[in-house]
Amino acid sequence: MVSGCILEVVGYVGRVQGWQNPFAQNPYLIQIVCLTIAPSFLAAGLYLTLSRIVTTFGPQNSRIAPLSYPRIFIPCDVFSLLLQAAGGGLASTASHSNKSPDVGDHILVAGIAFQVFTLLIFICLFADFAIRTIFRMRRLGREEALDPTHAKLRASWSFKAFLYALCLATVCIFVRSVYRVVELGEGWTGQLIRDQNTFIGLESTLVIVAVLSLNAFHPGYCFREGYEKPVPRNVKGSLWKKRGESSAEVETDSPVTDKALERGSGEDVGSQDPRDKETSNIIAADG
Repeated sequence: MVSGCILEVVGYVGRVQGWQNPFAQNPYLIQIVCLTIAPSFLAAGLYLTLSRIVTTFGPQNSRIAPLSYPRIFIPCDVFSLLLQAAGGGLASTASHSNKSPDVGDHILVAGIAFQVFTLLIFICLFADFAIRTIFRMRRLGREEALDPTHAKLRASWSFKAFLYALCLATVCIFVRSVYRVVELGEGWTGQLIRDQNTFIGLESTLVIVAVLSLNAFHPGYCFREGYEKPVPRNVKGSLWKKRGESSAEVETDSPVTDKALERGSGEDVGSQDPRDKETSNIIAADG
């Protein structure tokens, strides 16, 4: 995500420089290459999160194992990125040499087209997983169809919001990629590549929406509830505080000595030091 955003910033810096000097070649190539390959890094984040979602709902609802998603889609994304980078580099070299950039342009378009194909397969598998999960829930019930380990996480509003944000980001990146295939497929002198309003609507706006949605509902925050360790029932309060603060409240079936509280081990009377028992008896006798 960070790499994709950095490339987007660099690309728009080149675009602003090109606006100041429309005949400058370097700013034009910078914005073409950076803005074209940046969403590949954003797509990689989508592929990683799907495996976590499958684990959260239950791997039995998916046609493939959770770890298979990143193992399949991330290499495809890397291959697409390499094609786009190679195509952009060849087009840049040809332009500086006053040669036709058509070869580089075709490779660049092939890389984006492969990214569109990868995203389409990803969307199909995502939809298939959602449909299979819903049908299993109707047939078997939630308890049998879903993984009980992550029930609390699935019930949280942040996780539900993340699912909507992920769907929105996926659609935005997919539509943007389809637009870039059509745009660059027309060549460097096509109609779409000269239409600023279409570029802003189908490139800039969609990427901004995708980035903002994934950051507003970041998986590191939205998945947090599912990985927080529960507080032990028998320990409350000052066992989690620093020494010197108020004493702990302990819920156990048997009394706990002060020495056990200091050690934080929850020892009961059965494991109490015999010398402590003897001292307690002497005090009771004196009383």
